[in-house]
Amino acid sequence: MTNRRNFRGASCSLVLIVVAVASPVRGQSLARRVASAPEGRVQFSFAARPGVCGNGRTYIQTGPNSFSGSWVGSVDDTRRMDPCIAGPVRVVLDRADRSVISLQTYVGPPGVDQGTADLGTVDAQDAVDYLFSLAREAEGRVGREAIMPAMLADDVRTSRQLLEIGRDMSRPRETRRSALSWLGQSAGAQGVVPSTVTDALLQIARDESDNMEVRRSALGVLSRLDHGAGIPPLIELARANLSGDRTWLSKESLSALARSGDPRARDFLRNVVQRTDVADDVLYTAIRGLGTEYATGRDADLLRQVYPKLTGEHSRDAVLSALAEIGGTENTRWLLGIARDENAPIAMRRRALSYASRAGVPIADLVRLYDTTTDPQMKDALISFYVQSGDRHAVDKLLSIAKNDENPAIRRRTIAQLSRSEDPRVKEFLKDLIER
Repeated sequence: MTNRRNFRGASCSLVLIVVAVASPVRGQSLARRVASAPEGRVQFSFAARPGVCGNGRTYIQTGPNSFSGSWVGSVDDTRRMDPCIAGPVRVVLDRADRSVISLQTYVGPPGVDQGTADLGTVDAQDAVDYLFSLAREAEGRVGREAIMPAMLADDVRTSRQLLEIGRDMSRPRETRRSALSWLGQSAGAQGVVPSTVTDALLQIARDESDNMEVRRSALGVLSRLDHGAGIPPLIELARANLSGDRTWLSKESLSALARSGDPRARDFLRNVVQRTDVADDVLYTAIRGLGTEYATGRDADLLRQVYPKLTGEHSRDAVLSALAEIGGTENTRWLLGIARDENAPIAMRRRALSYASRAGVPIADLVRLYDTTTDPQMKDALISFYVQSGDRHAVDKLLSIAKNDENPAIRRRTIAQLSRSEDPRVKEFLKDLIER
């Protein structure tokens, strides 16, 4: 009886020891444990948030359409051959002279590479605190690389730490930009984007003493915040700087608004392009933004209407470019009309011709345009397009110009252009020309 009781007691003790070893290590500073590990590589693991998976070696999926890493063929092919398995997150640190010199992140089936000291599973919050300490203090790429694994941890709030790093001008530019990017992805996780986030992003964007790329990143994050929370402040930021000596902020805000595709942003861009009190470089940005992939027929109509009222060369060129990108018969016909306009500056006519060609205007229309053009520079531009086209109608027109144009200089330049052609008809023409 006594032996049985002792056996039961020993079994209970053994169970407690196993549970204690298997559960996440708490209480002991993770930074201290990493520092006391043998020189070289050391790793630790922690629980991943729902939706995060990987193959434990080469790729990680952090959301429905969000992947990082490498794969053979397409992502789908790789997933079929090498399934994406949920958590845990495994961080492998490489150290030299007791300093972390590189960091790699894996998700999926756990493993330990030869020569790597394994600290086992740690508490997710402890892991995040340690990783953010690296992001705040480590030099070089380590700080930036430490942010991603922290964002994969389960049930951990990170906005405060991300904001601290994003605001810290003593941190490397790319580390700050990474922190801001992740902030934009996580800020709305609780359903509402806190005003502290939008206010901090606006503060960074407005600070003229800060790095320009970081300021641009802050504006981009505002445009991508969940529930469109950053669109109203972006509109106000752009509206307050449409002219004067701070137009950079307005231009970058308009670009961020254009990329967002938000209906409120589209309406604001339409409003800006119709104003007459806006700096020309700002108008250029607004017009280009209106002509992005979200452009509609209504936007094309508006751009054609405002073009005659524009006085700046950059804003006028932006209309030509935007309409060429939108494309369609009506826009190419309008561009050809600008190219035909004898009262328009020759530089603008040539650009309109170039944009019309880019928009897919039929070569037959460009061929007909030559006979209605009197300006030698426009004729030279058309000849260049015919040569680049290589279309049969274009070659026919080139041969006609080389034979019959009343301007000897134009005939000579056309023949010079034709000399590079491999078309049999051109070769025959040049041969006859030599034999005369």
